[in-house]
Amino acid sequence: MVTVDYMVRAALRCDTAMSRAMLRACGVPIPRRFRAGSIVRAGGYDGVAECFANHGSPMDGRR
Repeated sequence: MVTVDYMVRAALRCDTAMSRAMLRACGVPIPRRFRAGSIVRAGGYDGVAECFANHGSPMDGRR
């Protein structure tokens, strides 16, 4: 498992939708050098938490 600090440093190395989303999720302000106007509103992600929720391991059924 990686630390939040590592993920923030990795996100700051590039300018992609995923890196900007990671910075927002970690509460880090997005640097001005990144493109303006390309951030999706938080309401656009309704239901994503359910999609990525960990309800169990796929390995639970293996013997």
